[in-house]
Amino acid sequence: MLKIFRDARTAKLVTALNSGDRDMLAKLAGKVDSEQLGTPLSEGLNAAELALQAGQPDALAWVLERTELAGGQGVDGRPYTLIALRHADQSLGLLNTLLQAGADANARFEGRSLLHWCFDSVKSEQLMLHLSRLVQHGAELSTGAELVTLALLRDDQATVHFLIHSGAPLPEQIDQIECSEAMRCYAKRCVEDKRIREMMLGHR
Repeated sequence: MLKIFRDARTAKLVTALNSGDRDMLAKLAGKVDSEQLGTPLSEGLNAAELALQAGQPDALAWVLERTELAGGQGVDGRPYTLIALRHADQSLGLLNTLLQAGADANARFEGRSLLHWCFDSVKSEQLMLHLSRLVQHGAELSTGAELVTLALLRDDQATVHFLIHSGAPLPEQIDQIECSEAMRCYAKRCVEDKRIREMMLGHR
């Protein structure tokens, strides 16, 4: 009998996580513990992974308030932050929820940073928002010359400006990058503007 009740509760939890049903999650709050939330509930996925898969930031926040899963990884080793980045519609909301819960903005997968993965995973029109959110949460840009290169190759002036003014260095071989001369000149001007600004502020 106990197993029947437990299975029914698990089914309600899975449904609430998939749908983002706040009322149902509130009702279940005192009936599930962190251990249960961290174990596979459906299709081999735990509560955080179900919320990520369903694109439900509120449900994910509910799970993270009750567990220490913000820094978790999928079965293939992908950090949850990367899984969030790859969601088609709710990437920013999911990423923000994980970062606010303490996820590492400098997590890496296959030798690449989350900042690098943004260029592959995020829609062009939302790229800056994701990069900015990661930088706000401590993503390291001091070795981000490759990121500037990626932005140059896209002719993405706004992202070049953001990266350089946030601390990313200019690529050493910038004259060999296959981008427009105007973009190269713009990137160099950004570096000079940043140098002048820092000098005026006394950060020599």
